[in-house]
Amino acid sequence: MLCNIDIKNVAVIEELSFEPQDGMSVLTGETGAGKSVIIDCVNMLLGDRTNKTLIRHGEKKASVSAMFTITDELREKLIENGIEAEEEIIIQREITTEGKSIARVNGMMVPISFLRDIAYLLIDMHGQHDNQILLNASRHIDFLDSYANLYEKRNEYNNLYKRLKRINNDIEELSRNEQERLSRIDLLNYQIDELSSADLKAGEEEELKEESILISSSEKLSQNVMRAYVHLYDKENNAYDELNKAIISLGEVSDLDKSLLEINERLTDALYAIQEISGELRDYREKIEYDEQRLDEISQRLDLIKKLERKYGTTISDCLEFLKKSTQELDLITNRDEKIAELIKEKESITKQMESLSLELSKKREIAAKKLSEEIENQIHDLDMGKARFLVDVKRTDEFRQYGKDIVEFMFTANPGQPLGELSKIASGGELSRVMLSMKTVLSKDEGADTLIFDEIDTGVSGNAALKIAKKLSALGKFKQVICVSHLPQLAAIADNNFKIEKISDNEKTTTKISLLSYDERLEELARMIDGENITNASLEHAREMLDRRN
Repeated sequence: MLCNIDIKNVAVIEELSFEPQDGMSVLTGETGAGKSVIIDCVNMLLGDRTNKTLIRHGEKKASVSAMFTITDELREKLIENGIEAEEEIIIQREITTEGKSIARVNGMMVPISFLRDIAYLLIDMHGQHDNQILLNASRHIDFLDSYANLYEKRNEYNNLYKRLKRINNDIEELSRNEQERLSRIDLLNYQIDELSSADLKAGEEEELKEESILISSSEKLSQNVMRAYVHLYDKENNAYDELNKAIISLGEVSDLDKSLLEINERLTDALYAIQEISGELRDYREKIEYDEQRLDEISQRLDLIKKLERKYGTTISDCLEFLKKSTQELDLITNRDEKIAELIKEKESITKQMESLSLELSKKREIAAKKLSEEIENQIHDLDMGKARFLVDVKRTDEFRQYGKDIVEFMFTANPGQPLGELSKIASGGELSRVMLSMKTVLSKDEGADTLIFDEIDTGVSGNAALKIAKKLSALGKFKQVICVSHLPQLAAIADNNFKIEKISDNEKTTTKISLLSYDERLEELARMIDGENITNASLEHAREMLDRRN
């Protein structure tokens, strides 16, 4: 359940804190006050795409954070991803004018995709665009499978379906015409020979470049190493001789002050170090030589590596990976008949499993479809469509499809005597809203998120139909936290709580605030929604009747 949401510097909102209540809450306010911004902020927390235009003018960043009570399923998801979780979960989202988007869960930075993964456990969001899902018949099977708890079984089938597609593709590739196959074998052999004969080694290019620099700089290296050697060991008054003199001088007086013994020992260590380093420098210089032949070899090798990188990748690692994959492909094509026989055998086994699973899914869908049809139709009847009919139509085909062999489509008619037709073709906008609300009511009772948000679900309805929708949402609020954005007084009157969103402007800036209305404040807000800004005694009395009728 959503405990609170804090918004800073998003669009017209400078700073806003919203603490939803239990039951059904309605958000009301004038158009442009910021209701849609709050919905945008909730969608941000659920992983929606954002852009810097949402940042309030003059600010460098915008942020949204919310606290939710945690469920067992949500806790498991968090633990799987290494996130500590106790009784609450805090989600934060921040966007900057530089275009950065940062998400955190309980203080731990997470990819935006993780928010999308857990969104269904946090909030069930329904906006006007969600009605479009009902117009997409390919999504109807999702509703049915959710209702029938078939996702685990259909995912098992879907994994086999994906494997079958890969097998068919592999068989098709292996079965290409003989001339094409031979041409491919020739090409692979050429590429493999070229790469194999080059005998590339990881890190080789960097090592060759370093060696080339050393050879090219041999004269400079020799001169400077020699100078260092001479200063240390091989000139008049060199460092070794001068240090030795210092040791002798201290040695003559160390019996007078024992503290000089330790200093003299350190100087002696330094003397040995200079002697050792001088020997190393001498040996190093003797090994330095300008090898023009080796320099040419390195140049030719680097040219070959660059040539291969242009053909097979951008690095030696890419070339080696290309070699590996080409070798595997050559083995597959060369042993085509054996591979095809193996794939056909696996295909037969998978097909049998899919046939069994698809039949099981079909039977369960048919049973669930009948029950779901009845439940949704009953809900629709409660929404001022007493004669409407609704059917979840399940047709079994001969073809393996993504989630079985079934085509699922919602059939609907609002008028008695009219035949059932495809919901997407015959339902009006207001009817779609009521069908979607009916589905939410049926599907949300025992599962899904504890919080449901409806963004103007009442679009396209009025009068008695609006009152029926209001009652349905109120009933839903008995076992879920329901938040509605609405312009309809019927919804505002029946809600357990009424939050008003209003825009406040002065000569310098415009801000948005939200407040939970008292009974008297609700009367005024309802009267405004009924008659507009010119509130009359009649509209106030009407508002009082609507509020009192709720009780």
